[in-house]
Amino acid sequence: MGFPGQAGFGKVTSGSLEGSNVDVASELTEMIQAQRSYTANSKVFQTGADLMDVLINLKR
Repeated sequence: MGFPGQAGFGKVTSGSLEGSNVDVASELTEMIQAQRSYTANSKVFQTGADLMDVLINLKR
């Protein structure tokens, strides 16, 4: 924790435009990949749960 302008901290400049060093295209691509991975993993988990339900019902 500290204050702007101290050693190791940046400074606050009013009325200036912040320059971003983020590549929006790559961030969006990574987000889409993460979303697809989550969806695929969710489907795998649901399929496993469905199979367990079938096996439990077969045992009864």
